Amino acid sequence: MPEPNEEFQELMRRVVERSDGAARELLQRYEPYLLFAIRRRLNRRMRSKFDSLDFAQDVWASFFTSPAEGRTFQSPRDLAAFLARVARNKVIDAVRQRLQTKKRDLQREQSLDDSRCFDQERLTGPEATPSTLAGREEQWAQYVGSQPLVYQRILLRLREGATLDTIAGELNISPRTVRRVATRLYAGWSA
Repeated sequence: MPEPNEEFQELMRRVVERSDGAARELLQRYEPYLLFAIRRRLNRRMRSKFDSLDFAQDVWASFFTSPAEGRTFQSPRDLAAFLARVARNKVIDAVRQRLQTKKRDLQREQSLDDSRCFDQERLTGPEATPSTLAGREEQWAQYVGSQPLVYQRILLRLREGATLDTIAGELNISPRTVRRVATRLYAGWSA
């Protein structure tokens, strides 16, 4: 049976050779230590913004993409210490970025749900939403389509901004007829 240190050296040799099985084995063995190191350093206020696994993936990405020539680990403890150090540095960078700079400062964030600065009823604008407008447009098209052809033409020309006299001239009918039809149709639409 190989000694634990010889087994570790063999695993590291396979990792350097880019063996998928070795990488999986390394992840399975050292992920718990890495997550512990991350969670120990992660600020309480940042836990809602970051997942420990995000940092772990970042550490593993750095580990597997950086050149392995300058790194040699004599024991599993050396590797665990190295991973913990990389994790600590990544967490510290994120803390600095999120808690010590004004641009992304978590302390400046304020939930609109709990806010006393805003009248929550007035947060939505008075204008209709795009989905409401689309729904109204669809209803209008159905309503116009259900009318006789002459009435459809009157409604469409009125919507385009044509005057009653212009529409009457185009359709060869009386302006009073156009007004009567338009009044009746608009009343039916709004009902």
